[in-house]
Amino acid sequence: MSLRLNFFTPTKKAVGYTAGADGRRKRIYDKPATPWQRLQDSGTLDAQQLSRVSARIDGINPADLTRQINAIQMQLLDLARDKTEALAAARHMDLEALQPSINRLAQAK
Repeated sequence: MSLRLNFFTPTKKAVGYTAGADGRRKRIYDKPATPWQRLQDSGTLDAQQLSRVSARIDGINPADLTRQINAIQMQLLDLARDKTEALAAARHMDLEALQPSINRLAQAK
């Protein structure tokens, strides 16, 4: 997860506030960038560190990484199924509301 988040998932960060005509505060965001891009822009790494991390990134396929994450999530769901159903039955809960999410994860498998 951390590889996908740090190297391939851009995020926006709040950089300040502005006031509208009605006096309400509104957040201002910077342009989306990955945590890796933000680290590169900060200038805290030397050239050797940058090249080592860049070499590692070049060997990562984001699509394969996502497939591996989905497979592990499905394994975790399978391992937890019996305990989850027992807890739901003991608490008289209906798990049908979660079924669309589980089905979506199963399709990605």
